[in-house]
Amino acid sequence: MKTPNSERKIELEHKIFKTFEECHFQKSDISDEALFVLKMAEGSVVSLPLKAICREFDIDPESKDGDLINLIDKALNFINVLRPGDNLPREVLTGEASWAVDEDHKAIAYNRITMQLVTWMSGSEELITDPDELMQIAEDPNTKKKINQAFDEVAEKLGMGKENREEVVNLVHQVADELSYIETLRVKYRKILMVDRKLQELRRIYAHEKGVLETVTQAIRLLDDAKKKFENTFDELDANTGEIMSVLRNFTSQRQYIRSQRDDLYKRLRAWQPLIEQWEELELERGPQAVNLVKQTYQFLAPRFMKVKEWLLMTKVQDGVSEQHSFKNEDERMGKLKGKMMQW
Repeated sequence: MKTPNSERKIELEHKIFKTFEECHFQKSDISDEALFVLKMAEGSVVSLPLKAICREFDIDPESKDGDLINLIDKALNFINVLRPGDNLPREVLTGEASWAVDEDHKAIAYNRITMQLVTWMSGSEELITDPDELMQIAEDPNTKKKINQAFDEVAEKLGMGKENREEVVNLVHQVADELSYIETLRVKYRKILMVDRKLQELRRIYAHEKGVLETVTQAIRLLDDAKKKFENTFDELDANTGEIMSVLRNFTSQRQYIRSQRDDLYKRLRAWQPLIEQWEELELERGPQAVNLVKQTYQFLAPRFMKVKEWLLMTKVQDGVSEQHSFKNEDERMGKLKGKMMQW
């Protein structure tokens, strides 16, 4: 089996990628598609969709450039800007994360796995995700003794034999390393709950101002949908990693699953970061700063979480698909508009 390269630079061969000194790749703020952004000699900036470039210059998807362009498209989910000569992030090369987790989250993930082992050994496996509860139980001397016993039992159950218990210990650490990224993202998600709390407070503050109140209420409604989607992902992850013996027996496939969910969560949470930073700094009081941030939040949420028909009808003129366009029927019009919606 071929081992993925851990490093690969953006070295495209087609002359369009070598002609301009000032150029980079980024995602479109509107459609989320990958763009090649270049500065012309006279100073103007042009943004070209990478897919359009491939069509125009007949770049074969199976060619070296085609393969690299596909990786660039994926890489822009993890990095804002890439330039020719930059290294691609590890996510698109080896599947590893290119961002770090702290020791606290590693400890939480390890404690979670070992507690699963202890409860599995007792015959009633239990998944504990509360960090404080995990830490309290894990520090108990009796628990530490049970963890060592569990390693022996797992080694026997997996057919390794007690003499190879260190293999089990290493395997548990590998699982914990993967899940530590999920724990980090779980903490990041709580910042969205902070946004929700502040919106709820602003709804109280602006209870008698109809215009602002309506926008706040709409933002809260859409944020509820966002929260449900995040929580469903975390619940699914917990459920699919809740049987520790299955995870250990099928570590390769489980790692692939955890990483795919990790990358999906990271991409979704990354989009929130600029808003979260503003909400963290916001003082909860009446004023233009609060009103503007509510509007920004609504504008961020609407294309992602508003019901499709509602969003399409609301934006069909703004998005340039107006009544003057010629369509066979309304379904074709809606299909054109739907392509402009965010997919997450």
